[in-house]
Amino acid sequence: SIPSGVTSVGTNAFYNCDSLASVSIPNGVTSISSSAFDSCYSLASITIPNGVTSISSSAFSSCYSLASITIPNGVTSIAAQAFYNCYGVAEYHLKPTTPPTLANVNAFGNIQSDCTIYVPSAKLNDYKTAENWSTYASYMVGE
Repeated sequence: SIPSGVTSVGTNAFYNCDSLASVSIPNGVTSISSSAFDSCYSLASITIPNGVTSISSSAFSSCYSLASITIPNGVTSIAAQAFYNCYGVAEYHLKPTTPPTLANVNAFGNIQSDCTIYVPSAKLNDYKTAENWSTYASYMVGE
């Protein structure tokens, strides 16, 4: 568990912690920095708190054991390779009603063909046509 009072998960904070299975991030955290959880191969469970507004480059890259990720409503930007090589993710649940700025088309790079990206039903078309999100349009469904 990351203690309360922490506002950012720093660059490389848990980089290559290949035995880390779960992490509890407190509500006060507003940003997840570059490579914070990169190559945490065993990370199976993580809750991104509602206060997070940005997910930096490679923040969760190569987290093979994650099966589902919920991106909270407050997230306004997702950087390059944030979820790159997350082979185990079967579903992403995006809560923001405005599509977060996606730095480029590889934020969800190497997404599995059977993965589903759930977005707010009323905003499905907005996501499908947003810059860089259109790359993932075929994966998107409303919820």
